Amino acid sequence: MIGQFGVGFYSAYLVADKLAVYSRSCESDEANLWESSAGGTFTVTPVEDFEMARGTRLVLFLKPDNLEFVEEKKVKDIIKKHSEFINFEI
Repeated sequence: MIGQFGVGFYSAYLVADKLAVYSRSCESDEANLWESSAGGTFTVTPVEDFEMARGTRLVLFLKPDNLEFVEEKKVKDIIKKHSEFINFEI
């Protein structure tokens, strides 16, 4: 499962220059931000004003030639196509 997650997660760099992952667990008042522009380096910093009570938000900073992924229908179609055989809803 880790390998499947890693391949899917890092494939985001095919369309994005940078990734930001905001996350807070239900057991913690502290939220964190993980950021990377690939290349094997990343930073993790605490976040003060994270509006979600718990959960994760993934932000992709799209490359200029991949702006079609801003369209909601395009993203929904891709998710539907590639999650057809997953047992839980995305």
